[in-house]
Amino acid sequence: MLNALDAMHARRSIREFESELVPMETIRQLVTAAGRAPSSKNTQPWRLYLMQGAPLEALRADYLAAFDAGQPPKPGYQYSPNPLPEAWSARAKDCGVAIFKHKGIGRDDADKRRAHDRENFRFFGAQQMFFIGTQASAFSYGTFLDCGFVLDNLMLGLTALGYGSCPQFSVMIYTDLLKKHIPNSADTLFIAGLPFGRPKAGSHVNQFQPSRLPLDAWFQVTG
Repeated sequence: MLNALDAMHARRSIREFESELVPMETIRQLVTAAGRAPSSKNTQPWRLYLMQGAPLEALRADYLAAFDAGQPPKPGYQYSPNPLPEAWSARAKDCGVAIFKHKGIGRDDADKRRAHDRENFRFFGAQQMFFIGTQASAFSYGTFLDCGFVLDNLMLGLTALGYGSCPQFSVMIYTDLLKKHIPNSADTLFIAGLPFGRPKAGSHVNQFQPSRLPLDAWFQVTG
């Protein structure tokens, strides 16, 4: 098992998984540990849903059908400012160019680019998936921060245990489908999806890692 710092360095977005399931006992241990995350006044506002087996396959089929039909997106919240700040936009563009280059997708190859986007709605073939959310009527920026602590704990815990994951906002564009497939979620504001599992051995796409800013570009010491 990796220690905390090693897990932080090793974590990356996994886009191809083996078919094996993470054992339920391991998942319960992971979720219990992730739930130790801090929250304002110990409110613990998160809601975490695990999907696997037939329910996940039904959800995957509905997502792919919606994507293939060009269903308009209806996310429950806006993820990014519009427009993005110039520096952010440049980094986002660089990341997109880099992953297409890594996958051998040409600038004008519309079919391969669409297939790349479609992988999001296959959940990258993962056999298990977490969805995290909160009570819709109690939304606040701080609540998102609290839920983010849990999501990060899950990702780092999975990495430490030899598994992997890929946080997704993209699957939030069809939250009506999520509520159709997840019981007792009508009043949930879904925040992110997290497909997870054992990274596929020898996977080329899993080797992709976008560049990171040098420390002095974002870290400031006073005193």
